[in-house]
Parts: sequence; structure tokens; C-alpha cells
Amino acid sequence: MGSRIQGVLVRARPDRAGLTALERAYGYRLYEVAGAGLWLLDLGIAEPKPGDRAVTRAARPLAPGYVDALRVLDSDEGNLEQLAWLTASTVVARQLRQPALGFLSDDDKLDFVTIVKPDALEVIGDKLGQYLLRWEGGALTIQPFFSDAPGEEPPVPPEELALIPSVTLLATDTLDKGEYPLHGNVTAELSGFADAASRLGIGTARFGPAGSLQLLEVAGLELSLWDRAVGGTQLIR
Repeated sequence: MGSRIQGVLVRARPDRAGLTALERAYGYRLYEVAGAGLWLLDLGIAEPKPGDRAVTRAARPLAPGYVDALRVLDSDEGNLEQLAWLTASTVVARQLRQPALGFLSDDDKLDFVTIVKPDALEVIGDKLGQYLLRWEGGALTIQPFFSDAPGEEPPVPPEELALIPSVTLLATDTLDKGEYPLHGNVTAELSGFADAASRLGIGTARFGPAGSLQLLEVAGLELSLWDRAVGGTQLIR
């Protein structure tokens, strides 16, 4: 999973009061995207254990149908790390009083993105196994998919999905060219949120080119995968 990415993007530099709240909750590293008018926060979010109900309880009030569908599709076997990032992205938007785009993705299992305003959750895009999930305006759409590669079978959606309100289950789709795009959900939302985020190279194996970020502050988070992108003088508090 050498292409893992995670963080929260905002369009105005975070203020001191908001950063103090985030330091207490998570710890963070704050970066500025070079020449883009964007700021990136990486947060110290502990990886949940499989079946961690505290993570589920924290996220469920934000999007009940989405959280319930994840649990049905996962059967409490995975750690549903994206739920911790959904909650954290909401905290960022509220504490910084501005829209935020949170994301968590890799080249294997994860492809999660959310856009949150200070007073409302707007969009969630996610992938779990052979299912794409999109939550918007309280409604959830689930798209089963599979590759036409030899030996791969289409998924069989659990019947329990029909018990979740406001869920639309689409017909199973076959992947174009047989491959799922790297960070597909994340890149789909990035350009609409902030076109200049393309400077980070998200969606490519060479994300975070050197010099694309400047590290501004560190508070309780020792290292970040984004440190590779830092170039020039580092202004660390």
C-alpha cells in the first residue's frame, strides 16, 4: 500500500483557536500547498480495531444509512477506518468554521472521501470490497462492480441492505479496462472542491512531489506520509 494518502484539505488558513481544538482532539501537521491557496492537515487518528463500536457510534449520527450499509457489507470483519476520518473531517469543518474535504485512500482497499460544511455533511464517496457507495442529501446509492479478469466473480449483495432506509442498489457494473482507478473517489471530488489540489498529484503513484507542500506547524503528530512533499524552508512551531 505504498500509495496510501490521508488528510483534510481546507481553503483558508486555519485560525489559532481551531488548531488548538484539533491539537487536543488528535494532534496534527499543517501544510500549505505551494501556490494553491490551500492548506492540508494530517491528523493523528489511531487505526481502529475490527468491530470497534465506538468508532461506529461516533459516525452514525452523521450519515446513518451509510454507516449501517458499511456494517452490513463488512460484517464487522474490517476496522472501517474511514469512519474515524468521517468524524474527524466533520470536527475539522466545525472547529475551523469552513468547508473541508477529508480523504483516506490506498492502492488496495480504501477509497474514501467526504466534503463537510461547518453545519452539514454534503457528500461521501467510498469503496468497500466490490461496492461503491455514494451518500448525498441523506440518500445512499450502492454500485456493485467487478472486473472481467479471469476468475473474478460478481458480488452478491446482502439481503439486509433492503432493510436500510433511503438506499438505492444499482445493477452490477463491469469495470472499464478491468481495473479500479487509483484513488478514484478522491479524485472525483477534488477538482470541484479545489482545482489547484492537482498539484499534489493525487490519483498517481507519484503523489506528493517534492516542493509541493510547506510544513507550517507540528502539534502532537511526529511524522506524516506528506513529509516527502516538503521542500525548502520548513516553518515549524
